[in-house]
Amino acid sequence: MPTAAAPSATLEDLLRLASSAVAWRQIGPDLSVTTCAPHAPPSSPLAAADAACHHWLEREGFSSLGPIAEPFVCTALVRAIQELRARGLPASFVYAFDEAWAIGQALRHRISAIVGHDYRLVEDVWAWHILPGAGRGWPAHRGVASERFDRQAPEVINVWVALSNATPERACIHAIPLDQDPGYPDALDRLDASLESVRALPAAAGDALLWNANVLHWGGPCSARAIGPRVSCSFTLCRADAARRLPGLTMLAPLARLDLAARMDVLARMVLVYGQDQSDVSDVVREWAALTHALTRRFSASEGQTEDT
Repeated sequence: MPTAAAPSATLEDLLRLASSAVAWRQIGPDLSVTTCAPHAPPSSPLAAADAACHHWLEREGFSSLGPIAEPFVCTALVRAIQELRARGLPASFVYAFDEAWAIGQALRHRISAIVGHDYRLVEDVWAWHILPGAGRGWPAHRGVASERFDRQAPEVINVWVALSNATPERACIHAIPLDQDPGYPDALDRLDASLESVRALPAAAGDALLWNANVLHWGGPCSARAIGPRVSCSFTLCRADAARRLPGLTMLAPLARLDLAARMDVLARMVLVYGQDQSDVSDVVREWAALTHALTRRFSASEGQTEDT
């Protein structure tokens, strides 16, 4: 029997979610919605695994961080994403919850320690829920193709977090090592490479993959043989000392100030950037995003005028 289509969320539903933590707890009862300011983990000597991670980041452009999210957190986030989908809302709305941002904060501190530079979260997040036999990850692309980044300490790093097991049959990430990429470093607009160069990067639930934003990468198809959907989320980090010369990137506000209203503003902007061709982003969600973004810009402009006067 065909699966019934998910109901489409209304504009009223979205406006209610934008201001009601209670409504979010109905979607993710095992998660929280507060002002999230996770504490930095205690510093520790660089582990052998982290040294290897940095080695492969420099040599090939990508590596695995291993486990970054606890199993119970992954399970709760996956359930929330499934509930979002059932309500006709995009998987990316999972960033309304504290636990998603806590993962981002943990990534920031871990990567800063591994690379030896201070990294900051960028306003660039997205989440996926890909059903078996019904979709694939994003096509081949580079996170940034406008300039070449430092291989030892990339100015921009993309991070992808598996919330469910991601095997080759279950839409895992694929990437091309930098030295085997015909478009690197002088033709970053090229998106082709030999099949022999392709690396499949399977990840267990809770594992994180990171790569230099110059790396050519894509998400594979979710085979009809896959056991369950591929569920994942992503973050982008910018080296703090490079932020001023990369005007196309917007630094995320400190997490202590990222309350529900601020998170919804971020999600509205992400829908406008990435939501045009995504199957889980409805016309109503795009309408809400455009309205929210316009109101935020108008409010910011009026605040600026008030301060000037």
